[in-house]
This record gives sequence, C-alpha cells and structure tokens, in this order.
Amino acid sequence: MQPEFDVIVVGAGPAGAASALTLARKGFNVIMLEKAKIPGERNVTGGVLYGDFSGKYGLIDLLPEFEAEAPVERKVVSHEVYVVSNARDNKYRYYKMNRGSAAVRMGIFSIPPEGGHDYTVLRRGFDRWFALKAVEAGAMLSTSTTVEGLLKEGNAVVGVRTPQGDINSKVVIDCSGVTSPLVEEAGLREHLGPSQLYHGVKHVLKLDEETVNSRFGVKKGEGKAMALLGEFMDGISGGAFIYTNRDTISIGMVVSMNSMLKKITTDFTDTGKLLDVLERLEGNPLVAELIDGSEMLEYSAHNIPKSYKCVLKRPYADGFLVAGDALGSFVKIGSMIDGMRRAIASGMMAAEAFIGASASGSYGAGSLAGYMDILKPIYRDVARSGRDSFVSESSLAYSLFPKLVLATGLTSKEGDVKVMKPIDQRDAIQRIQDGTSLLNYDEDKDYAHIKVNAEGCSRALDKPWVPACPVNCYTILTSKGVFASFKDLYIYNLRKLESDAGAKGGNEKNFRYRALLQSRKDVALAGLRFDWVACVECGTCGAIGPKDMVDFHSEKNGHGVRYKFG
Repeated sequence: MQPEFDVIVVGAGPAGAASALTLARKGFNVIMLEKAKIPGERNVTGGVLYGDFSGKYGLIDLLPEFEAEAPVERKVVSHEVYVVSNARDNKYRYYKMNRGSAAVRMGIFSIPPEGGHDYTVLRRGFDRWFALKAVEAGAMLSTSTTVEGLLKEGNAVVGVRTPQGDINSKVVIDCSGVTSPLVEEAGLREHLGPSQLYHGVKHVLKLDEETVNSRFGVKKGEGKAMALLGEFMDGISGGAFIYTNRDTISIGMVVSMNSMLKKITTDFTDTGKLLDVLERLEGNPLVAELIDGSEMLEYSAHNIPKSYKCVLKRPYADGFLVAGDALGSFVKIGSMIDGMRRAIASGMMAAEAFIGASASGSYGAGSLAGYMDILKPIYRDVARSGRDSFVSESSLAYSLFPKLVLATGLTSKEGDVKVMKPIDQRDAIQRIQDGTSLLNYDEDKDYAHIKVNAEGCSRALDKPWVPACPVNCYTILTSKGVFASFKDLYIYNLRKLESDAGAKGGNEKNFRYRALLQSRKDVALAGLRFDWVACVECGTCGAIGPKDMVDFHSEKNGHGVRYKFG
C-alpha cells in the first residue's frame, strides 16, 4: 500500500512539534496526530524550558525567534534550593543553597547555570504556539485523534490505527508521552511500573504581576526557579518546586512513585495523598509568605519517566522511532527538573534519523539505527542522572541532609513566622473536589478509557490505586463510610478510640498504633469503587496495575480534561 505520509508524528507536544517542524522544513509530508482538541491542553509542566542544548538541538537553534514570539512567562535569572523546617514557637529554620554550597560541590544537589534562554512556561499556550509553527512550515495537524495502535506488515510498522481510521506512512515517530502504549506494542519496552516513574501534582495560583515581582525580588519579565525539601515531605523521596509566571505561580512537587506508594499505603497517619504534602508545603512559613492572598486557578497531576530506570535501550524498530517522554528522555538531577529541553532535542534528532534513512529509501531498523549515535548527548545526560541518583535520590539527600543542616545555626538561618495558613481539616474527598471543580472536562459518556476489575481490586489487601489517584477516581467503601484517603480512615478510627476511652483517658501513642492497625484491617476488607469522570489521565493507576486489575488507555475523540494552564 502506498504510504499517505512520509512520517506520522504521534503527539503534538514539544517533542512532536520539534520533529514535525524539522521534517516539514525539509519538504517531507508529515502529519501530527494529537489526542487533545488543542495541543497542550492535556499537558502539564513542573520545570523550566531551557532554550539551549548541545549540538544545536536546542529550541533557540530550531526557532531563534522563540524568545520574542512564544507565549513564555518569565525569563529565569535565578535558581535557588531551600531546605526548610516546620514552624515551632513562631520560628522556623531554613538553609539556602547556591552553586558554591558544599552540598552542590559534593553532588548531593545540582543547580543549573542560567543559560540565557531559559523561561517559565504554561503548556497550554506554549504547546499550541509550537505546534502551529510546525503547521506554518507545512506539517499537517489532526487534533482529537487518539492513536490506538500500530499498523504492521510483518515486523515493520507502516502506520497507525485511530478511531477515525487507519493512516499509512513510511515511518511513525512516537512522541505521545509517558503513557504511550506504542512503545510496548513495538516490543521496545515492558509496561512501566512505579519504580520507573515520578509522580507530580501542581497548583497554579493567581498573584498580580507586581506582587510576584516584589515578593520574589525580581524585575518585570524576570523569573525565579525554586526547589524545596524538608520535613513537609514526610520521608517521601522527592522535592517541591515554585516557578514564577507573569501573574501566576506554579507550585508543586515531583516524587518517586514507589516511595509515595509505600507511605500512603502503610504509614499513612500523616500523609494519605500527595496533596497532603503539597498543602503542607503551601503552609510552610517560608512559602506561605510568598503565596499569601493567592487564588487557586488550577490543580493538575502528571507522571514522568525516571529516565535512568526506563530509557529505551533501543529507540527504534522497523519503521518506528521514539522521542520525548515516550523515549524516557526526562532528566532530574538533584533539584533540576529538565524534560522539555530534551523532548525538543530528541524530537529534532528523530527527524534527523528519518532524513538520514530517506537517502537510501529504506526505513528498516538497520537504516534507522543511526538514531542511537544522534541520541548520544541524551544518553550521556541520562547516565549522569543515574549516577547522581545514588546520592541525590537517597535517604542522605531527602532525610539525613535536611536534618543535619537544620540542626545548627552554623549552616541554617532562623526566620519568624509572618503568615500562618490554617490546616484544612476536611477530608480528601472534599479538598480534592475543590481542585477538580476548577477543571474543564469534555466527558465521554459512552467510553470508559480505564477498565477496572472492581471485584478483583476489592480483594487486594492494600488497594494502592485509591490513595495514589490524585483526583479520587478510586474510593473504598467500608461500614464507616466512603474514603479516598487511608489517612482519613485512620483519623476516624483514632477519634473513635479516643471517644470510647472517654474520661478514662489512655496512652495516645497506643491509640495511634491501634488506630493504624484497625485502618489497615478496614482497608483490606473494604470494597473498591471506581468512577473515571474526574480523571486527568495521569496514568498512575495503570502504572500500578496489573492489567488484569486496571487496564489504562487514553481517552478518544478529544474527550477528557482540558487544562487552562498546564
């Protein structure tokens, strides 16, 4: 069959747009297939868009005009890392790091240099602009088009299957992100599990431009990137971020999914959802002062590949290339969250690999194998992140180091609590509903993109899908009520024990221990409920799996969440 296109690019995010733009400029017939109605409205960022990359694979090389034309927020002029304590007696301690700090020199943390082309962005606006740049160059864009699978002739990929019909091409470049099923179908990687992923949640908060400038000590158009860790993490491996946008703040955290799951399914007395950690961060004295008076505009969640655990060993097959998060090109070194830069670079590199193969007219694996050489800078960075992870993602970085630097005035400083943010005592169902009520959804009433074996999941003792879901698609039903967080169930049991003891009193430590044991028993015996209406398609439940319990797929025909900011 004669191919309809030279290249099908799956996904119109940074990797897909970079690939399509590069190919269109060379005169190739290329189409981007994007599952959302508007590129970017399903995407979320918790990082800085770094404009440069080695070997002329940066955005500044692809689009030198981006700084003047793209809907960027602020130019990042400062990166800071803070270790913060909780408040005690209206005081708190903090330790601020820069590139000269001992922890940075020892490799415990990494602070990126300002490259001069680095910006905070919000993905809905930026991705749309980037995709349209590819269209202006001659690429086609089909939105509301979910790729359901690969077309093959023998072992060769010759196109894709969509709800609208099959589309043929010489090569398919998969830029569809961390939840891509195509990489598995092509035989390049097994299903990604919690140990291979980070999980992130984020708030976008409204603050007027002058307030942002004043509180963060920046000039008009300038921005700051902050990374934070400390007691608010409750032992979960990961860290928090704050980025200044023009008149909003992006605040959130990225954590190792397996570390999060261990906490919220076994030791959930203080943390039942990752949202609990985010709210503790926002109530921390240092942070509360920065965001005081802000208004929440958006709540979002997203999964990210842990590159050193899941990057593809072979990123190509017959008629098939992989770039961006589907490749596993995201890099986190210490505090530095760096995915978009490498998504763009790998998208350009995939296009270059196709262009090289086109000279011979052959698109088999042998002809596309040159992609490995082109990707060497990406693999170099991934290898470095893997080496650094032994320190930067160890208990030394996330537990011992914060205790050491905050324990003495020789390294840390003391601050006065100027703003007190009250703790929200409502349960996770109510608090998360506040966030999901801000989101726009195009609900598909006829198709459930997640297939859940509720009976089988109810038999699971720990039911990890429930506390891990950031938007409460999963809940448990007990004789004591419906719960989306095991912490809420623990609080119920603790209060019941204390009430039953009444005037007789009792040992608080013993009550807490008994309440925890009872809660674990209640979870094991509970039934599981599932409702996908509020799903933001992060893929967490699918990563936990297994597929015979939870089978995750993408929404179809443009249905699903539609972020305003991303």
